[in-house]
Amino acid sequence: MDGALEDNAGKIFVGGLPKGCSQDALTNWATQFGPVSKVEVKCDPQGVPRGFGFVTFEDATIAQQVVANKDNNTMEGKWVDCKMAQAPGSAPPPAKGGGKGGKGGMSGIDPSNPKIFVGALPRTATQDTVTAFFGSFGAVRDVSLKMGDDGQCKGFAFVTFEEASSAKAVLDNYASNQFEGKWIDCKPIVKGGDKGKGKGKGDAWGGGYGGGKGYGGGGYGGGGYGGGGY
Repeated sequence: MDGALEDNAGKIFVGGLPKGCSQDALTNWATQFGPVSKVEVKCDPQGVPRGFGFVTFEDATIAQQVVANKDNNTMEGKWVDCKMAQAPGSAPPPAKGGGKGGKGGMSGIDPSNPKIFVGALPRTATQDTVTAFFGSFGAVRDVSLKMGDDGQCKGFAFVTFEEASSAKAVLDNYASNQFEGKWIDCKPIVKGGDKGKGKGKGDAWGGGYGGGKGYGGGGYGGGGYGGGGY
């Protein structure tokens, strides 16, 4: 266990990568900060980059510096979301001040909205199991589980409760939401999202990042960010 933690000490998650970002491009970007031992860009089954990846620095302090540089991390003129990577099944610390999708941060959250975003679901998740899980927080009106062409979960969903208080209970339980033994990322829906792209569908998640489309332009990871572990 200690070895696994040490291996992850210099590892960061990099989201919101430019469209088509390759492993070489991410490596070149990362090495400006310091030596790297591993770079991985996540792709879908067709080999298309999902819009996020992982970088492991040889020196953990460099990884921490990159994350601390949060608001100024850009690639090809586009802001990228850098966070410390988490061991599989563990929850990251709650974000401070929301995402980067709008300068207002989390100000777009409507506390009366009973709808939430759920990420990092396992590929084995089904409509019934997700509905049953969130039913423990209150009556569920709708579950929109995003599925791949292979019939498996893409790793994210939208859940709408009958009452906003149920959604709040899930969000308040952020670090402890475990589905089938795995931590899942539950976030509020934010109005507006990234106003600069003009492609938003009206809602975004987790601080407005992605203009309603999320990482990878088509969902949280464009087909499974965390859907089976980072």
